[in-house]
Amino acid sequence: MKLTRIFGQLCGSKYVVIIVAYLPILLFTAHAVKGEEGSATRFVTKDSGGALSIVSKKMTLANQENMILFEGDVVLERDSMTLKAKRVEVVFTPSSEREQGFVESVDKKKELSTITATGDVEFVQGRRNIFSNKVIYYKRDEKMVFTGSPNVREEADELKGERITVYIREDRVVVEGGEAIIHPR
Repeated sequence: MKLTRIFGQLCGSKYVVIIVAYLPILLFTAHAVKGEEGSATRFVTKDSGGALSIVSKKMTLANQENMILFEGDVVLERDSMTLKAKRVEVVFTPSSEREQGFVESVDKKKELSTITATGDVEFVQGRRNIFSNKVIYYKRDEKMVFTGSPNVREEADELKGERITVYIREDRVVVEGGEAIIHPR
């Protein structure tokens, strides 16, 4: 308490301004979770699309770059979708100059822009499994672009290609430069 008064007297209103300036960082929830092999970091955020949960061994917040980097056994879950990868980079839409003001930014959350996952990517949605080396999710278009030997499996059917694009809203898959093995039902 005494330290707070001394710090407040030294900095005056700057103390309050510093807290308000860094409050947007605290809008994200990070918890330490004990697992079988040690600790993990859990990140949970909600937007109009629902809750997004990301668990990894390491999380690095780069607020100036509007980015959060997750490394080591990353598991991302949202509704009925699960994504696993070695590394995931979550990028948010940059705030405008006005939104970066101290008071205005307290109530303003950053919007999700893209999610890039690399390294042994595995995406599961219902009966559909997609494997690749890299995927980029574009929030605005609600699409995922898989590259690096992508392979889609849905029951006995299989699609392989150089690039596979999944349009989530339309439940549509586009394969470029590939082949398909489809078993009639």
